[in-house]
Amino acid sequence: MNALDVILLLIRWAHALAAVTWIGGSLFMLLVGRPALRSIRNSNGAAGDAGGLAGRALAAEFRPVVATAIAVLIVTGVILSVSRLTSDAADIAYVAALIAKIALALYAFGIAWLLPRRRRGNSAAAGEAAVPNLRQRIRLAVSGPAALTVAGVVVIGLADVLGWLFERGLAG
Repeated sequence: MNALDVILLLIRWAHALAAVTWIGGSLFMLLVGRPALRSIRNSNGAAGDAGGLAGRALAAEFRPVVATAIAVLIVTGVILSVSRLTSDAADIAYVAALIAKIALALYAFGIAWLLPRRRRGNSAAAGEAAVPNLRQRIRLAVSGPAALTVAGVVVIGLADVLGWLFERGLAG
């Protein structure tokens, strides 16, 4: 194992750690944080109560983590992609899976970038539409926290597929 191999190993580790931090945090917020905040809001009854304050505080703390993870994912992803694509082990199936992973990652980055801005714009009207209409539900389904989390989980799965395809290519 030479110095370049060690550097690439550290870059792979940073890439995986950033992905797990972001998507793991998103899963936590989706499966634990949001239901807990919803129960706080329901128990207190008022829309602008402690649950709303806690939700904004959690989002404010998580936003820099997401920004850092995205920056690390982009930098390390470019390096790892160039490293793998310059190898003879990267065949057409590898390239196709990589393109799918990059497209889904860009989709997730877009959701992460738009989500806080959309929420700020809707904060004044948050209490007036208790039941969203069909258009709002579709928009939330494709650009909300659940869509972000699902895209992230699929990207992590594609990373495993890429590893398998690359190892298969190395084996010949």
